Amino acid sequence: MTQFFSEALEADGISRAALRLRHVGLGLVAAVTLAAMAFIFWDIDRQLDHNNTSDSDNVTWVIAQVEVDLLKLDRAVTDAIMAGATPEALDRLRLAYDIFYSRMLVIARSENITALPIDVNLRDSVWSAGGFFERFTPLIDGPEPALAAALPAFAAELDGMTPKVREQVVASLQGVMGEADRDRADLRRSLQVFAAAALGLLGLMLGLSTVILMQNRAQMKRAAVTARAVHNLRATIESALDAVVIADAQGRIIDCNRSAEALFQLPRHRARGARFSDMVRADGLDDPLAQLHLHLRGKDDWAGLRDGRIEMKAIRNGSVAVPVEAALAEAKGAGGEPLFIAFLRDISERLEREESLRKARNDALKGEEAKARFLAVMSHEMRTPLNGLIAAAELLQSSTRQDERQSWLSEIVLSCGWAALDQVNNVLELTRLGSASAVSYPVAVFSPEQVVTELLLQNEPHAAKRGNALLLEVDKGTIPLVRAPRQLFLRVLYNLVGNAIKFTDAGSVTVRMRAQEDEPGKVRLLVSVADTGIGIAHDDLMRIFHNFETLDDSYARMREGTGLGLGIAKLSAEALGGEIRVESRLGEGSTFTLDVILPVASAEAGDQPDDPRSAPAAAPAPADQVLSILVAEDNPINSLLLTEMLHLRGHRVTVTVDGLEAVERAAREHFDVILMDISMPRMDGLEATRRIRQGGQSAAVPIIGVTANASPDRMPDFLGAGMDDVIVKPITRGALAKVLATHGDGGQRRPVPDPAATGGMLDDAVFAETVEEMGRDFVERVAAKCLAEVEASVTAAEAALSGDPAGAARIAHKSAGAAATIGLARLHRGLAAIETAALAGDTPQARTEIADLRAALPATVAALRAQGLALDCPAD
Repeated sequence: MTQFFSEALEADGISRAALRLRHVGLGLVAAVTLAAMAFIFWDIDRQLDHNNTSDSDNVTWVIAQVEVDLLKLDRAVTDAIMAGATPEALDRLRLAYDIFYSRMLVIARSENITALPIDVNLRDSVWSAGGFFERFTPLIDGPEPALAAALPAFAAELDGMTPKVREQVVASLQGVMGEADRDRADLRRSLQVFAAAALGLLGLMLGLSTVILMQNRAQMKRAAVTARAVHNLRATIESALDAVVIADAQGRIIDCNRSAEALFQLPRHRARGARFSDMVRADGLDDPLAQLHLHLRGKDDWAGLRDGRIEMKAIRNGSVAVPVEAALAEAKGAGGEPLFIAFLRDISERLEREESLRKARNDALKGEEAKARFLAVMSHEMRTPLNGLIAAAELLQSSTRQDERQSWLSEIVLSCGWAALDQVNNVLELTRLGSASAVSYPVAVFSPEQVVTELLLQNEPHAAKRGNALLLEVDKGTIPLVRAPRQLFLRVLYNLVGNAIKFTDAGSVTVRMRAQEDEPGKVRLLVSVADTGIGIAHDDLMRIFHNFETLDDSYARMREGTGLGLGIAKLSAEALGGEIRVESRLGEGSTFTLDVILPVASAEAGDQPDDPRSAPAAAPAPADQVLSILVAEDNPINSLLLTEMLHLRGHRVTVTVDGLEAVERAAREHFDVILMDISMPRMDGLEATRRIRQGGQSAAVPIIGVTANASPDRMPDFLGAGMDDVIVKPITRGALAKVLATHGDGGQRRPVPDPAATGGMLDDAVFAETVEEMGRDFVERVAAKCLAEVEASVTAAEAALSGDPAGAARIAHKSAGAAATIGLARLHRGLAAIETAALAGDTPQARTEIADLRAALPATVAALRAQGLALDCPAD
């Protein structure tokens, strides 16, 4: 290090000799400068005169051309009128108009013409609001009939403009010529001043020479200061925490600092002369400094080098590799020879911390995954027994004769079952709303007024028990249909109305709805729920929205509850993009207001209410219509209760205990409706549905999914597998009757796709519905992504067949749902066949199915293109 900085001091001594040569050079520079200035003055004067003339000519031509272009436009209008407004004549008129428009635009944007009369006097008439261009440009760009009808007015307008334009052109040309003369005179004067200033500058340079001579002594003092600066710099580098290593052009270490000695655990005198590549290494590189040299000269791309830093290994004691972050640079020595400088930082502790953080993150992700699995299990395992309890209680009330006490006890059982189910739903809903899946609620077209009306009807018995009146105040016809997550909107008001009823006795609960215009295509809904109940203290108004929060004696001891309702309402409102406000006074009641902006359903786009309760109800099946129903349910209690409900309505029921048995019965027999449980042993309901849709006696009948998992983000999976509808446990008699009335019309609601239509590649019904609901652009993007995913999945599944058939089945299954969702029927069948063969351990058959599916990919692309999709993907 001492040697290196000593060279810097020698360079400072050399600079003093160069100072003496500066005086001699200064006289030569002054003479050359004087001669050069005289020549430049003469040349600039000559060229600027020429350039000014060219600019003037150009401006003059542009101004004169305006009148020519206007006359051509007038002639084109006249020709179009005489030709009877033929398309050719109108095209020539448009061309002439575009040329005149462009010419005026050049004038408006030219700095040389801005202040001339042709721009100043014509600007308002042609460019202002209601001016010539604003009135006639839409006609020029519009349809030909409109343009043809406006030709007489166009001609009259041009007749009035022509004299005015000619007058302004003449005035502007006169102004340009006068201005050019003045500019040339000013320029000549400016150059004369410049020459005088140059002479003054020469005198100044002579004065500076004297100053430089006086600075010789000051230079000596600065040399001493430089020596001290070099010493300070050396001390700074020596005390740096990062190791600093300097190497020559051959990669041998010249010097290093104390931190480098500590890093390598090697004395400095032993480090000097060693090869840098022996002390510091990079993966895959024999000589990092040689690689850096090539990289800096663009001869090699060192992918690992980012912003001059790269992770490398420092060799400690000749054997122990220590991870370091290296900043490598190439520099010049005092004699101009190349040097390499490396700044090395020990990152062992940082990597340990990063690994610890990575492990913590992975543990957190595993915890989140475990939570999701736990919720799925809770959803199924808790709803299933509650389904049995509620269904049994309903059957007990409807199918047996009970005395007063038995009726009272069964009502308690039913009430407790519904209460427990409500709490389970609240916990699951709260967890889902608090996670990223809150955005997965499906969007539907619905009437907010209808939703609130039905909600109040459902709550009337509850309100009547407390002596409350439920009121709805809304101006009929003022609330439009909206396109939004209906379940979230309903969840907000369900909790607000339920909360108001719970804390009001012998009073009223009033729901007021009003709509305000927002930006185009959207409406601002204000839905307030006002009660005359016990009210809330001012200090508690914010606390009531906290989860599991109940208030003091006025709430906690007077009313039951877990404190989840308002928290769920708040999260649901936020997921909708809105908010909830509350106003309340203790003892005087409360008012909760939902304020949300929602998209208005577009009638032009064909939006219709997705919720059957918001649309005209489908004609129910006749009460005496007997249906043949296949029930697939593995839980004996649920199976028994569901069968009993169907028998009481007079239907014929066939029961299977898992998906595999359901597939076998559906292939042999024709049923009117299939009720398919989702979670079953041997084969789940989704796979069973896919198998049934592939063929058999009941391939086209309605299949209704039965599940305890009410999560909305699962609905695309259910419908994508081929189900027509889903009913959520616990199954009530009303819900069962409703779904049978909708789908129990003989079982021919889902037509089997015509293979001739798309070569068997697409499910026409699903594909058409997806395009209608999501739009062609969206389907194009999803289809391209799905095709790429299927191709990658086939490759991955083929690679996994040899050692992990179950893994291959999982890979195929993952892509099958996405293909089915948008109607890629052939790809869905192929992936399902690969999954089946892989699960059965039939590797040859799986490979055959993979080959067939690869062959089907180009045909699928062709079928999609035949439907009007513009696809550019590797599948073809």
